[in-house]
Amino acid sequence: MGLCRQIVLALLAAFLLAVPAAARADPMYWGALIKGDPYGLPGEAPTSAAVLDRFESDAGKRITIVNTGQSWAGFDPTTMDAAIEAGAIPLATMPLGPGISLQEVAEGKQDTEIRGWARAAKDFAYPFLFRPWWESNGNWYSWGQSPYFVAAWQRFHDLVVAEGATNVTWAWVVNTLWEKDGKVQDDPTPYYPGDAYVDWVGVDAYNWGRNPLQPDRWVSAEESIQPTLELLEEIAPGKPVCVCESASTEIGKGGPGEDKALWIHEMLDEYLPSRPRIKAYIWFNWNVEQGGYGSGGGHWDWPIESSPEAEAAFREGIQSDTFISVAPPLTPLTKVPVPPEPDSPPPSGAGPKPHDPVPQPSPSDPIGFGVPRPGARSGSAILTVAVPGPGQLRFSGRGLRIRVLPSRQLARTPFSKWMEDAGELKLEVRAAGTKLRTLAAKGSAKLALTVRFSPETGIAQTATKPVSVIAAG
Repeated sequence: MGLCRQIVLALLAAFLLAVPAAARADPMYWGALIKGDPYGLPGEAPTSAAVLDRFESDAGKRITIVNTGQSWAGFDPTTMDAAIEAGAIPLATMPLGPGISLQEVAEGKQDTEIRGWARAAKDFAYPFLFRPWWESNGNWYSWGQSPYFVAAWQRFHDLVVAEGATNVTWAWVVNTLWEKDGKVQDDPTPYYPGDAYVDWVGVDAYNWGRNPLQPDRWVSAEESIQPTLELLEEIAPGKPVCVCESASTEIGKGGPGEDKALWIHEMLDEYLPSRPRIKAYIWFNWNVEQGGYGSGGGHWDWPIESSPEAEAAFREGIQSDTFISVAPPLTPLTKVPVPPEPDSPPPSGAGPKPHDPVPQPSPSDPIGFGVPRPGARSGSAILTVAVPGPGQLRFSGRGLRIRVLPSRQLARTPFSKWMEDAGELKLEVRAAGTKLRTLAAKGSAKLALTVRFSPETGIAQTATKPVSVIAAG
């Protein structure tokens, strides 16, 4: 088994080296929830410098976002300040307090506590992501699937705004979709508070594998996130996405690809760089103790240090320019900015600096798509992409290949092309890899072509076009 793993990893490394260099992917914040237990240390990041230093040393790179908890209506300036001093944007995760219900929040019975929290958040001043009542589409938390969720969220939001805490960046985070008997069990749509009440959307997504603590099935990096990402794009189009909790177990059934190191390679090297909507990726680095699920007790193997192979895969993948190691300046009482574009590198220095203004580029016209039609080849489709002026086009998408007609050269994604002026490109998009297996099994497959246009002047535009392909008759 060990020899097979070495052979697979060696082949993967050779493949990655053989792929031509592509345009740099959209950048994203990266970080983790970092507990001291994997290292035998007390405390957690960011308040424990020793824990943070150990994680960053193992990863070989500085984080730019950190997931940290807050008790109900209890703003923790010590932890929040420690995050800023470490050069990281805080993601503040807040549950309900013991004995408190969303109905009480919705009915105004917690207004005094909420207003106090809001004033403390305003005094903190730095932008931060705020994740209250996460995974509301599940039933394992007291606020899960509550009919009062939307009303409680909106009341909380309005009270915070009324107190002037405009630095609170609201992150609505759902649990990844799962199916039972072919039906989705945890549709988050009824719990969306509305565009005016949400700044970012997010997902918590794990590969539970065959770990006996909660045996499930092995899911790929793409499978763990993509169905939920597609639904989030329907629910909240245009909102930046945070993968707020993500990790994989080491334990599969020994089938092809059931290997944590390979899972990490897929996530960091393939999946995330091809998803420009995702603006933050946060690993769950905690040997959390099993509680309330499964058949027995024990600790999960989520940390990157669960094996030398997993740690090496994470360290290698996170070095990509996709994952930025210096946060942009944070202007007081503004929202968390999306990461800077590839052609606008972040400033040098140890971390975010308040009071520095964030540059605001001028807008550009959107990308235009033609109606896809079936191609002559099995598993292919033809469509046009139109841009409003000169600039760089970048195409990406897992499980597809691209040909710019009339050329006969088929290109892997990500693939870039310079446009000299406004105009259209005619593309042939083909299924490849895992999508070909889907095509062979089901006769059809859905591809997602993501196009990014970076004009000579103005702001870059990104759009995703679903493309269905069928097997030729």
